[in-house]
Amino acid sequence: MAQAVAVLASLKPADRIWVVGAVNGDIAALQAVHAKLARKIRAGDRLVYTGNYWGDGPGDNVVAAVNEVLLFRRFFIAQDGVDLADIVFLRGAAEEMLTKLQQLQFAPNPGEVFEWMLSRGAAGIVRAYGFNPATVQATMRQGAHLISQWTGHLSDALRRHSGHGALMADLKHAAYVSDGSLIFVHAGLDSSRALTAQTDTFWWGASMFEAITERYYDCTRIIRGASNNTPGISEREYTLSLDGGAGRGGKLVAAAIGQNGQIVDRIES
Repeated sequence: MAQAVAVLASLKPADRIWVVGAVNGDIAALQAVHAKLARKIRAGDRLVYTGNYWGDGPGDNVVAAVNEVLLFRRFFIAQDGVDLADIVFLRGAAEEMLTKLQQLQFAPNPGEVFEWMLSRGAAGIVRAYGFNPATVQATMRQGAHLISQWTGHLSDALRRHSGHGALMADLKHAAYVSDGSLIFVHAGLDSSRALTAQTDTFWWGASMFEAITERYYDCTRIIRGASNNTPGISEREYTLSLDGGAGRGGKLVAAAIGQNGQIVDRIES
């Protein structure tokens, strides 16, 4: 239980909790949102990023997007009255894949796993650290020793980018307001399970999120930043989606959520 709790972030109640939708490595959209958000942040605000800082774009853009997140983190925590616990970074599907990429030598079928990741946007992650996805794909057919060498090179490349490894280590699976009123996830939530028992639903359970039609425990609203099928702001009685399609030709969305779960302010790139 202690380990499960450690991957969840607790936020103190606030009049405004800013939530940034899935970034998907879209550096231009992220910079535009940050420029507007910097003018709107005020004392007492909280900030939640919902994941996919890494994305399936050009490698340089992906690295720049991660660096931009780190820069704005420093700006935010430098504001008067801000505590380190007032900003949360959620693990997105991209970050989950980045973790699994570094463990491919342990997979029973690494080639199939890598193919599956490529179909979900992992090529941009691979390119970001200087590797050619096609070359890596060939490596996946050459046995555990060479695969282990490559995963080691990937981990080394990640560490060479200042702050990238630390950000990965700081990611949370979900966040919640300490009074139980609001929950923040990347893409999915299984309403039949407690928050500490979600397994990989946070990243791959988007359809379960969309099926929520009843209150989840005492939570007023569950907010997510990634929606596989229906990009855009989507408000329902107990859920809110904030995926504007960044990195896929759409916009990056950020919204300030009030204590009642309603949007009280919003920004688009």
